[in-house]
Amino acid sequence: MRRQLLTLLPLLLALSACAGTTDGSRPGGPVSPSSIPIDIGPSAKVTGNTMPTGIVVDGQELVLFFWMASNGPVFAQAVRDTGTGAVSQRLDMCRGGSGAEVEAPFLALQQCVATDRSLIEFGAFRGEAARVTSQADGTATEASFARWNQDTITVFWLRRQGRPAPDAIFYPDRGEMSPGPARQYPLVTVYNAAGKAVASARIRPGLAQQKGG
Repeated sequence: MRRQLLTLLPLLLALSACAGTTDGSRPGGPVSPSSIPIDIGPSAKVTGNTMPTGIVVDGQELVLFFWMASNGPVFAQAVRDTGTGAVSQRLDMCRGGSGAEVEAPFLALQQCVATDRSLIEFGAFRGEAARVTSQADGTATEASFARWNQDTITVFWLRRQGRPAPDAIFYPDRGEMSPGPARQYPLVTVYNAAGKAVASARIRPGLAQQKGG
């Protein structure tokens, strides 16, 4: 019996890795999604490979891509209807969420609170990665990631369960919106092939001054 269990163990581990995660997301790591055409109008040109993520909510799949502005690439999102194939920039799969004030090497960090109450986190950074995680409430979730084919830029995404990142708080006496303590927000970390953390940032909004008199 022991010999049979030892023989079956590699097979069971392989099946577990292929099965995905309990919230319907895929296991993290490098992927090569098949690019799909996206047209966002004559004022902006989609550049390079687009990245269907495999994250689907209510029949809508999240797709990540870049369009080119005069000062460089701009990270953007769209959704593809899994039934018709139609693509739209209306992220109806999100009922809320939070962006982040980012610094290099990160280009974007965002959390979407999906209509099914799962949390979808995604972003981009300049550089290569062997592993990307998001840590919140004591749990680290592995992200899937792919290279943009126009530059050394890595795009990542994941889906998990948990508490949404808190909203910024308005302080009337200071006339500004301010985020809560840093520990309340998900920490995204990028690792190299040696397992060393090379970049990290929190999905945490920055300070915002109220405009007007």
